[in-house]
Amino acid sequence: MSSFFNDGIGAWAVVLVVVLPVLIIGAGEIQERLRQRESGFESTVATIRNWVLPLLTLWLLVVSVFEVTTENFFVRLLATAALFAAVAASLQAINYLITLAKKRSQRPGARGVPQLVFLLPRLIVFIIAGWLVVGSVWNVDISGLFAALGVTSLVISLALQPTLSGIASGLLLLGDRPFDSGDWIKTGELEGKVIDLGWRTSKVQNRNGDIVIIPNSQLSDATLYNFAQPTRLHRVVVPVQVAYANPPTVAKEMLLAAARSTPGVLEDPAPSIRVVQIDDPLMGYEADLWIDDYAIAPRVFSDFGSLVWYHSNRMGVPLPSPAFDLFHHDPIQEAADTEITEDDIAAQLRDVALLAELDDGDIARMAHGARWVRYSAGETIVRSGTRETTSYLLADGVARIVAADQPSRFVDLGPGDIFGILGRWAAGRIPPHTVAVSDCEVIVLDGEVAGTVASRNPALTDMLNKLAANRTRRLRDFESDELDPGESEIEEFEPILEQPS
Repeated sequence: MSSFFNDGIGAWAVVLVVVLPVLIIGAGEIQERLRQRESGFESTVATIRNWVLPLLTLWLLVVSVFEVTTENFFVRLLATAALFAAVAASLQAINYLITLAKKRSQRPGARGVPQLVFLLPRLIVFIIAGWLVVGSVWNVDISGLFAALGVTSLVISLALQPTLSGIASGLLLLGDRPFDSGDWIKTGELEGKVIDLGWRTSKVQNRNGDIVIIPNSQLSDATLYNFAQPTRLHRVVVPVQVAYANPPTVAKEMLLAAARSTPGVLEDPAPSIRVVQIDDPLMGYEADLWIDDYAIAPRVFSDFGSLVWYHSNRMGVPLPSPAFDLFHHDPIQEAADTEITEDDIAAQLRDVALLAELDDGDIARMAHGARWVRYSAGETIVRSGTRETTSYLLADGVARIVAADQPSRFVDLGPGDIFGILGRWAAGRIPPHTVAVSDCEVIVLDGEVAGTVASRNPALTDMLNKLAANRTRRLRDFESDELDPGESEIEEFEPILEQPS
């Protein structure tokens, strides 16, 4: 028995009688399982079972058992047929994998796969199979053929230099992957969607629906903008001009409302508005609108511009009208018409409940030298620790007195509320600050004049002291119930406005 296995014929007999039949039977079982699952690899396994394994078995039988030389013409034909069958099985597997890759690339949000990627595996299989058949099976010395074709190849390469350059550029683009099929790119004046990356050229569909064929050599040397990588997030910047008379906060609110209403604009990142130009009779803004599909950028630009017109009309924020302004705009008269006079300030002071008992003379004294100013939402009106002799009257808007050491404690102010230098804080305590919650119109009063007027009106002095004390208590103990206006004994607070003795 040992001599039988020591003999080469015995070992090959075991391979032919046992191993190969087991492989064929196993391949048949795998094929049946794949057929039940409707797998695309069934045809590959069928080719291996029906052609590759039988041809390989026959070749081994002839060469190993019958000891026919591999240089025999019939043996070489068997080897060639077996290699061709193996190539067919490989191509079947590659085709199925390519089909799967194409289906996945067509899913929403998936990156496309260039056709060049699908061609390379097949080319590699053919090159390897050809080299094995010619060089190993038929023993053809191809080195001499290469030498003979050297001069011819040089001439051909010089003649086909542009073509070969395009092919090389295609391979470089495939390796660098600056873009994929389905990506939106821009190079020079061309902007469009990549349809395919080929051996020599690439196809890009522009916004007119036309296919533009670009040599790969041109793409490899050009500056490319890829709007789909690394993310599909893209910012659309839209310049907008608004009439100078509109407060910036109001204009921004109008533009933000239009941006949020524009279809396709993302909520995260949220749209934003920036001031980029200040020039009477207009102010320039830029709206940053974020989208996740560059294809809709022109539509978003157009829709936002349309919605700005409607929102400006609804919200009372006029857009600039150059023709109208050219013939009818009088800046000097307009400035005079909009200027706040002392009479306007006096009328505003008379509407304040705390000042209702003052006579016209005191109202006139307080209005004299007072200023009407505007603050934007978020601005600080009175800074913490400021030592001013100034009082403020909130004419319009919403403001807030905020404790410096605990921002969660605050007192809201509305139109008609007086604030500012109404009291001094004890040593070691940080005075609060006042901020504008919305756009505010504030009358800035001279503190000395206000103090003089209050000192001649004991009732006003008492009310101002109680008001300041209540606000101080609320800032100290924000969560407590609303305080009685009569409570004014606060150890941290020392009134400035004292009643005359």
